Amino acid sequence: MLDQSYFINHTEPIIEYLNQSSSVSLILLDNNMQIKDCNQLFLKIIETDQKPVGLNLKEFLITEDHHLTTNPPENKSLNIRYTLLSGQGNPTNMIGGFYRLNNDYLLLGERAWIADDQVIHEISKMNNELANMTRELNKKNIGLEKLNAEVNNLLRTDALTGIANRRYFLEYFQKIHAYAIRHMIPLSIVMADLDHFKAINDQYGHFFGDKVLKEFASLLLDNCRGEDMAARFGGEEFIVLLLHATGQDAIIHAERVRSKVEAHLIGEDNIKITASFGVTSMEQAEDIETLMNRADDALYKAKKAGRNTVELS
Repeated sequence: MLDQSYFINHTEPIIEYLNQSSSVSLILLDNNMQIKDCNQLFLKIIETDQKPVGLNLKEFLITEDHHLTTNPPENKSLNIRYTLLSGQGNPTNMIGGFYRLNNDYLLLGERAWIADDQVIHEISKMNNELANMTRELNKKNIGLEKLNAEVNNLLRTDALTGIANRRYFLEYFQKIHAYAIRHMIPLSIVMADLDHFKAINDQYGHFFGDKVLKEFASLLLDNCRGEDMAARFGGEEFIVLLLHATGQDAIIHAERVRSKVEAHLIGEDNIKITASFGVTSMEQAEDIETLMNRADDALYKAKKAGRNTVELS
């Protein structure tokens, strides 16, 4: 996330870009949390053509989020989830940031919980928008290198869990796969899937489901070595790439994580979760697709065997 000082120093060109964005909602607020300006996506979400200049932000938030209008960040950015309401009462869940800009505030947000195909579409659209933004910021001669580094990091990271996303994992996998073949190094992958995750969401709600995903991702990451990579592959499915690891090494790794997940308690009610793991290792110089399919088969075997287990394929 870009730090506060960067926004303050380069407010005008960034707001100019975000005003044209079709994927990021922008609201500019004064000290009293009254709307000074907004972009078209915000207008689309609240279902109006007229900018609600002068109205208080809380008129467009669900009651649970009204604290945002009385507790804005004093001197730093704030990563938040919030829900916008249209005039007809239609809610839109958002994830983004709240920033202090001198005497004003900037509230940014993207729609949360979007489908995988929408994610691919939004990333493609973001890439096009970033290319346009790069050209514009070049003309204004501001800190382009720093901004690009931040954006690249966002594109590599899963927004919810903070670990690598599917796109970056596959890019990294191609490089490590070629390296392992060239130097005849053992390579294994572990696919993991949270057991009965839909039931968790249904019983405890999506916010608790998000917490489960984040804590599971943290457990995966804590058990990785420097050359390994853990990533969220989609929904409640995760994947770990293990370099210098045989199939037996990968089984030991997966079993260690499985037992830690089973023993881990989440939330005030100490909710227990489990996960299933499919393990495979590269045989000779087999291609990535074959390796991934065998890991997926192993995961299917683990689920068929009753879940909360590790299977090798």
